[in-house]
Amino acid sequence: MKRLTRSRHRQHGMTAVGWLLVATIFGFLLLTFFRVFPMYYDNLKVQSALEGLAEDAEIDFNSKRTVWNALAKRLRIQGVKNLNQNHLYITKTKSGQINIRVKYEVRSNYIANLFIGASFDESIAITR
Repeated sequence: MKRLTRSRHRQHGMTAVGWLLVATIFGFLLLTFFRVFPMYYDNLKVQSALEGLAEDAEIDFNSKRTVWNALAKRLRIQGVKNLNQNHLYITKTKSGQINIRVKYEVRSNYIANLFIGASFDESIAITR
């Protein structure tokens, strides 16, 4: 008889506090995802714009302004707004190869006065 009463009084499952804790942790993870995903999605757009820039045969890579205007047009079409001309670096090697580098940092508000930041450094080499 004692065995039946002991097994009946054991708890099965989670309490309300346990469920609240799980929901809070899940909420923070979901909030983090929604804050970080747009940063990486914009970085994919920057990579795509750089690849399109490399394929464009009409661009004169001797002028930083010309390269920036062509890149800025591609970024505007794709909706990337957190880059400016100061993030663009162009170097030329002795062999004639042109390296275009875009280095930038993005910050997003997280909770109250906390933020999440990411630093991106994308480059592409062009030979002509």
